Amino acid sequence: MVSAMTGRSGALGAYLFDLVQAPIRWHAVRAAIVLGVFDIPEAGFTAPAAAERLGLAAERTAPFLDALAAMGLMDKAGGVYRPVAEAAALLSSASPTSLTRSLLQLSGLRHAGLDRLPELLRGEPAARADLDLADPEFWRRAVASLRSFHRALGRAAMLEVLDALPEWPGARRFLDIGAGSETLCLAVKDRRPEMAVTLFDLPGGAARIAADLAAAGRADALEIRPGDYNADDFGSGYDVIWASMTLYYAADLAAVLGRVRAALAPGGVFVSFHEGLTGERTAPETHVVGRLMPALRGQDVSFDLGRIADAARAAGFARVESRTVETSFGPMRADLCR
Repeated sequence: MVSAMTGRSGALGAYLFDLVQAPIRWHAVRAAIVLGVFDIPEAGFTAPAAAERLGLAAERTAPFLDALAAMGLMDKAGGVYRPVAEAAALLSSASPTSLTRSLLQLSGLRHAGLDRLPELLRGEPAARADLDLADPEFWRRAVASLRSFHRALGRAAMLEVLDALPEWPGARRFLDIGAGSETLCLAVKDRRPEMAVTLFDLPGGAARIAADLAAAGRADALEIRPGDYNADDFGSGYDVIWASMTLYYAADLAAVLGRVRAALAPGGVFVSFHEGLTGERTAPETHVVGRLMPALRGQDVSFDLGRIADAARAAGFARVESRTVETSFGPMRADLCR
């Protein structure tokens, strides 16, 4: 018993010490993003060369780059630093799989108010962002952030779920509800050119996505349907309907899913891809801790495990199959509703 407790105590001590390190890691990465460290065009560079190119204090640049190397983001040999391939892919702003916009936006959302956490828990008012859904600039930032996440991490996880559907090879019409960006829909269209692909999102987001598609010369690739999933028409005859991390603001979840069911073609399938909290909303840690600050600001919207599946049954789906999908952004629950 003593040895077991000692082992647990040692593990907990290491975990607590690592918590002190964690903010340093993030702020080092954030500084590297803001300063453009991973955008330096040379394949390898010395600390003095990086300092000169980025306008940094020469004597402070080497310790900073050494810290990035210690985190596994850089290789260093003979005084020359090189970003590792995966870091370059995710942290260079020019990379098609760059995660930088999403990381900066998400950290702002998740970290806002952390310095006032004791005060918030004592009941002081939480500052709440006033979101102007009519402001095009809001939608430009929102779509860009989600596009960054979808391209870097989300798309592959989502396509894996779709590829595993027995209905997928024969599907001819696809709808993405609350898409957030065009990324998944374009991936589907590029892989299945014959498929009719429809994207449904709030009017501001839909307009931003449509403008970006037009600017990229792909205005005709997708059908864009602006609307609110609580009230507006989805269309009909879809073989596969997808909704990922979007159903949080359903006024009546069963009613929304009933309208989703009505939009399916005979033999069609609806796929929900959301978190599923367990342990009386204490797990998984990724979702519970990551969404703590939004929860304290009144946005405790994460779904309990089984909540969407139960709503789907209440909406009239005859068969609901659920499975956990491990992703780089935490375990997700895929509910396949038929």
